[in-house]
Amino acid sequence: MATTKVTNPGELPYGFVSPFKRVEMQGTHDDLFACVATLTGKTMDEVKKLAITLGMPAHGPYLINENMVSKLLFNLGNLAVSEYKSFTDVAALPDVAILCVDYDEASEASRHLVYHHVRSNQDSPSFSYVIDVGNWLDPKYHVTTDLRQLRMDPSWFMEVKQRPSPTGKSK
Repeated sequence: MATTKVTNPGELPYGFVSPFKRVEMQGTHDDLFACVATLTGKTMDEVKKLAITLGMPAHGPYLINENMVSKLLFNLGNLAVSEYKSFTDVAALPDVAILCVDYDEASEASRHLVYHHVRSNQDSPSFSYVIDVGNWLDPKYHVTTDLRQLRMDPSWFMEVKQRPSPTGKSK
């Protein structure tokens, strides 16, 4: 098995290109929309427009819940998402997930980011990285394999999978 060349700790292995392009959150509470945009290759405007079509208020307070995330991922990327599951260990995470991190019990607030595990192949060993959509972060933490640097305390995750085609096979 070949070794993976990494130029700086936390960087993706040399030559690896993520299938997900980071989309930064725009406001203070739209991290889930940014995760959906990242996973589907859409813009924040496209995600928000569809959310409004699906019943989210165009103005005023709103809560982005699992049901809305499920509808958005299905309609924008033909993706399926699980309900929130309890986080136990990074090794137990699926290949693609939306992580709920930095949960504050007093405010019941948290933030979300995209997790991706890349399986090993003949050219490189397996590795995992996160795409953090936070708009306040130092760019070196936007996409990183250094999960310790995030100082995150994952509480829950939602598994994201490609939906099978009507013939029963994934695209």
